[in-house]
Amino acid sequence: MSAVSAHLMRRGMEYASTKLQESKPDEEQTPGGLVAIFFLTLILIVPTIAAVSLGDDNLNSRRKMHFANPGNQIDYTYGSVVATLATVEDPNPDIYVRIDNNDDPTKPYDPNDPEPVENARPKPITSGLRTTIKHLRSRAGFWSRFRGFSMYMSWTCVRGFLTGLVPIPTGSFIGQFFAQSFIGVLLCTWQMAWVHIVITEPSPKRFYQRIPSYRTWIKIAPAAVLEDVLTAAAFFLPMALAKFSGAFYLSSSPEDNMKDICRWVGVTIIPALLAYLLTIPARVIFVRVAASMLPEEDETIVPFDRSFGGKVQPEIVGGSGRIGLMEAWTTFEWSSRVRLVKVLAKTFAMVVAVGAFAGIVLGVQLFIMMPKNGGQ
Repeated sequence: MSAVSAHLMRRGMEYASTKLQESKPDEEQTPGGLVAIFFLTLILIVPTIAAVSLGDDNLNSRRKMHFANPGNQIDYTYGSVVATLATVEDPNPDIYVRIDNNDDPTKPYDPNDPEPVENARPKPITSGLRTTIKHLRSRAGFWSRFRGFSMYMSWTCVRGFLTGLVPIPTGSFIGQFFAQSFIGVLLCTWQMAWVHIVITEPSPKRFYQRIPSYRTWIKIAPAAVLEDVLTAAAFFLPMALAKFSGAFYLSSSPEDNMKDICRWVGVTIIPALLAYLLTIPARVIFVRVAASMLPEEDETIVPFDRSFGGKVQPEIVGGSGRIGLMEAWTTFEWSSRVRLVKVLAKTFAMVVAVGAFAGIVLGVQLFIMMPKNGGQ
């Protein structure tokens, strides 16, 4: 979905640039004070979005996060990190030991005591956003909510650099479909390294040392093809149809500015949502296939069945050392699917709420700044 987000940002900037260039000389100029207020609001809103936090009851920690947050915490922490953990967590681990058991093994047996009741298994760690964050903090420290961020940023920058080398305009949706799909599959071992960093205990290795060799690429490539091609097709192909139908036509009349904005948002948001929904099962398959190839020396930070119910046979005994695409989905239990959907739904609700507020504030300011006819 990062390719879709980056494309939407570029398209939005091109749209704004086009509308500004269409301003006529006799139109009123936007006061510099309003422009300054707009950018000041934008600067304030970004860290506000990033500062939203669950499971953090320390005021000083919140202040540190507000000023030091390197990205959108809602999307990255909950939509990526927690969702990935929910994808791989085993809801019924074989080994379970309660650490709060108060039974004394040296206490003499009393036949009058009631029969002990078997301790019920606890809920999965990722059953709630708050419990997941608390678990991460207890095992990996305060910044664990940004685990894998260095790997993520490196992958994003390299992907952006390679995309810039491809001479395909952003308006060529068919060309973007092939380019984004190819680049995504090419860098699939980087995504695999990110998954390994997120689901494991802290490691003394640098993030770039976690990137598997390209001998591993052939094993993870089918899952990457499924995810990247499906996501790109769900977004860029409907956008190509919209362009062919003339939905992206921009009127030169200032009175039609708002209509153009509404039409542009409507035509763009539908393919984006479609790509988001279709990428969920594809992302689950990629994450589980990548997790099945986790090195033996790495310990997971949540309960995890390396054998996937006996489906994975190690290479040392002649197996493939990974789970198949279909098995990656069929071994994903229904309760785990429901838990993942809840995580994504909560994340989506937070993003929409904060995004709507930011959109209203910025939209009102843009409307005030919009050039108007002089009325001569």
